[in-house]
Amino acid sequence: MFKRLNMLWFCLILVDLLTVQTSNPVFAKSEGLAIPDEPKATFMLGPELPKDNLGGKQLGYFNLKLKQGQQRTVFLKVFNPTAQPLTIYGRVKDVTTNDNATVDYLGANPIDRHLLKQPGSQLVKVPRATKLQPNETKRLKVTIQAPTKGFKGQKATAINLSTNQLAKHNAVENHYVYAIALILNGRQLTVKDRQPLRSTEIKTRFVKQKRAAISVAIANPNPAYLKSATIKVDLQNQRWSLIRYQDQKSNRKIAPNSRFYEDVPLGGKRLVAGVYRMTLTIKTAHQQQIIHKNVAISKGQARYINQNNDQYLKYRNLLLLGGFVMALMGVIGGYRILKVKHMKRDEHDD
Repeated sequence: MFKRLNMLWFCLILVDLLTVQTSNPVFAKSEGLAIPDEPKATFMLGPELPKDNLGGKQLGYFNLKLKQGQQRTVFLKVFNPTAQPLTIYGRVKDVTTNDNATVDYLGANPIDRHLLKQPGSQLVKVPRATKLQPNETKRLKVTIQAPTKGFKGQKATAINLSTNQLAKHNAVENHYVYAIALILNGRQLTVKDRQPLRSTEIKTRFVKQKRAAISVAIANPNPAYLKSATIKVDLQNQRWSLIRYQDQKSNRKIAPNSRFYEDVPLGGKRLVAGVYRMTLTIKTAHQQQIIHKNVAISKGQARYINQNNDQYLKYRNLLLLGGFVMALMGVIGGYRILKVKHMKRDEHDD
C-alpha cells in the first residue's frame, strides 16, 4: 500500500515539474517619444514649441505643419549645470520601427530607401557642435526646409544630442543620447493615397536571450504613423492540423515608411518543417487589415532551430524522462502482477 502511494506521489511531482518547465509568459514594453537615456544628465534641454505646434505644447516634442517650399525655424534650449565646459553634438535621424513594432528615435536601424525615398532628415539642419560654459544656457537653431513640391503625409525625424561625438553610421554608440522627436506634416493623405501593409517574407532565427522565433516581415509603405496597433500572427501547418504557431501583441506603434519583423516565439515547442497558411491581422483604432499568405519552413531551418533551442531541448528531455519513468513503472507493475498470479497458481496447485 505504501509503495503504491509513494509511486503515485512520484507521478504527481513529475507532472507538476513538466507543467512548470513548459510555461512561457510573454511581456511587452512600450516606448515614448522623448527618450533621455541617461539617468543623471550632464546637460539639460527642452524644446521651445511654437504656438502652432500640432497637438499643443503639452506633447513635449515638435509636430509641425509644412507647406510647399516653406522654411521654418524652431529652437532647442540647452543648459550646462556642471562645473566643466561641455560640447554638445547634434544630428538628425529618421525614425524607424524596431522589431516587434516599437519606435526607434536613435538611428539604431537603417532606413529602407524603397519605402522612404525622400528622408525627412535631409530637410532638417541642427548645429553639429555647440560649446557650453558652466551654468551657461544657449538656444540651438533648428532649420527646416520643405521641398518645392511639398510632400504628402508625415516625415518622422528625431534630433539626437549628446556630449560624445556622434558616429556617422547608423549605430547607437555606448554613450547617452537625448532624442527629441520632430514630426513634419505635409499635405493630408486621402483614402486613395493609402496603400495596404505588406508582408514579404518569414524567417526563423534566435532573438534576444537566444529565444527561438518565427519572424514575419511587415512593411508600412504609408507616410503615416500607425498607433495603438494590435498585431496577430497565426501560422497553420497545411498537412498537420495540430501544428500551429500563434502570437499577439497589443499597443504597438509603427513608424511611417518603415519595415520590421514581428516575432512569433517558439518557446519549448518543436519547429516542424512544411507549408503554412499565414494569417496576419493588424488592427488600429481606424482600420483593420488581414493578410493571407502561404509560407514555407524548410527542413534545414527546422533542424537548426530544434538542435539549438535550449527551451525545446529541455522540454524534450523532460518528456523523454517522463516516458521512460512511465514505461519503467509499467514494466515493474506488470512484473509484480505476473508474480502474484504465479504465486496464487502455485498455492492452488499445492
